[in-house]
Amino acid sequence: MTGVLNSLIAILPFVLLLVPSERTDDFFDPTERSVTNRFRGFFALLVILHHMAQRVTDKGLLWIYFDTGFLAVAMFFFYSGYGLMKKGISQKKGFFRKRVPALLIPYVVTMIIYWIIYALCGDVKSLSSLLAEHFNNASGISFLWYVFAYLAWILFLGLALQFMKKDIQVLYAACLFALIYVAFGVLAIPQFFWIFDTVILIPLGCAWAYYQESIVKQIQKRYRTVLYLSLLIFLVSFIGHMHPLLRIPAYMISAAAFMVFLNTATMKRRPAGRVMSFLGVISYEIYLLHGIPVTFLKDVVGNEALWTLAVIVIAVISAWLMHMLAKKTWNHPFFAGKKIRRI
Repeated sequence: MTGVLNSLIAILPFVLLLVPSERTDDFFDPTERSVTNRFRGFFALLVILHHMAQRVTDKGLLWIYFDTGFLAVAMFFFYSGYGLMKKGISQKKGFFRKRVPALLIPYVVTMIIYWIIYALCGDVKSLSSLLAEHFNNASGISFLWYVFAYLAWILFLGLALQFMKKDIQVLYAACLFALIYVAFGVLAIPQFFWIFDTVILIPLGCAWAYYQESIVKQIQKRYRTVLYLSLLIFLVSFIGHMHPLLRIPAYMISAAAFMVFLNTATMKRRPAGRVMSFLGVISYEIYLLHGIPVTFLKDVVGNEALWTLAVIVIAVISAWLMHMLAKKTWNHPFFAGKKIRRI
């Protein structure tokens, strides 16, 4: 029974993503904000189910999520790189003010919640031990390494946009920064490969934003070729990551190929579900908070399927509450200045 319920939960994201959906004989824009929001919602659920699959014994169809969480992170990085470059080029003024607090305030609130729950469980942690948990794969806090990686890119691209005269120089610098980031990860922390194996999707997102018109035209001219070739490369490289020597390059190649495949497929068919749009709006908060029920509810809820369902429900509700709180805070005159900004 547990396996059956887990299987039903496993197919839920695909039902919400594809039913209903929109088709066209022409081409959609795969980076349209409303569409990427729906995919953010889908990938937020994928991240939750990925971490569930790593911790349950009676997986059912959850096994498909056991080793696919990196694809969700890769797409979050791609959308982030695309957005940073696209908006940064046109709106350089206020680049940091608009992004850093929106990233860090929910993170700090999440860390305080973690500290309180740990303390209530009799484990009072220092700040250093809480930060160390970011590198403990068995901890819910380990999911939060993404915040620091994204913050590093915000700071880097923000400075590059301010001081480099040409936008193409920013793109070149982003590619160089990605190489340095990956090289450092491979040499210094190879055991924590999930922290750097998909980060190249940020400069790829920047490149898509900069060359968008040319990229889209080329894909449209060779639509079927790009679609099938990217799918083939993704499948081959995904299988290749099982070899220990090929793991990191295979992850990178499969993540990049998956991005191309998804964007190409989205040009002809895209999700239209309102549920995914809602989840997309709170996807960052879902990412921050889902580790709490993952970590602290497993021993409370004995049935693994009910635990999986409870994690999803609690993560979504708590994420929505945090998003609304952040929205009210960020729209306060203290942060917005004379004119209240809406987010």
